[in-house]
Amino acid sequence: MSEFWSKIGEKISRFLVWVIDNHPGKFIGTSIGLVLGLLMVTLGFWRTLVLALFAILGFVLGKRQDDYKFITTWLEKNLKKY
Repeated sequence: MSEFWSKIGEKISRFLVWVIDNHPGKFIGTSIGLVLGLLMVTLGFWRTLVLALFAILGFVLGKRQDDYKFITTWLEKNLKKY
């Protein structure tokens, strides 16, 4: 039985690699839609919305960090006005 599951896992892995190589946008969009749909069903609309907003904020802050645009310099520059 173990050989059966290892073959299934290998086929699924090959399929996922193929999908990501050939259709990354469709795969990512479908995955995000699936996760958001599950969250809507389990948490409700408003909690899912808040969670999505925090995820987007985390992505934006992480991207700024990756691009070496540190949040502290942005805060200092924008808070000097006040």
